[in-house]
Amino acid sequence: MRSAAAGWLAASAMAVCGQAHADACEPLIPRSLADALARAFPGYRTPFEYDNAPEDIRDDRSRGGTGCLGVGTADFTGDGKKDYVIGLTSFKGNAGLAVVALPEKGGWRFERLQGWGEHARSSGYVTVVRPGRYEATPSSARRLQPGARQSVDCPHWGARIGTVEASGTVYCYLNGRWLHVPVSD
Repeated sequence: MRSAAAGWLAASAMAVCGQAHADACEPLIPRSLADALARAFPGYRTPFEYDNAPEDIRDDRSRGGTGCLGVGTADFTGDGKKDYVIGLTSFKGNAGLAVVALPEKGGWRFERLQGWGEHARSSGYVTVVRPGRYEATPSSARRLQPGARQSVDCPHWGARIGTVEASGTVYCYLNGRWLHVPVSD
């Protein structure tokens, strides 16, 4: 039932925006993952391309992206498997929730990373970052939130969650837990 409603919403969004192409986010999420997300987070749905502003979609495409600012894939844990960072969208209002989906035998394990708080999902994005060192911006370093780091060395790919043209947070999986550092665009 939810997938039918989600399909209807995607078709409606495409019709309103005058788009003739399929949604860019849908093919990025395997059906088994979409179904598991619907069961685990019943107040949220998987992202659609048009959860974000048209100018942000165009900007992403101009830089070689798919136009979907709600899905990123990489090996975050170093186990050789394809992991996902997904920006879920609330069925009520415009809130969002960032979740990492890690494949495991017989299904998926989910880890919440961050919601966008006062920023709407429409201005939020998720993406992946290369292995390497990430440093807090000078302004962020002076007022780190609880649990945030001044810097973090990512031995594997990391997940970045943020708000378009504003701040973001890089998350790296290290020794069985997620470490994070605030960064900016």
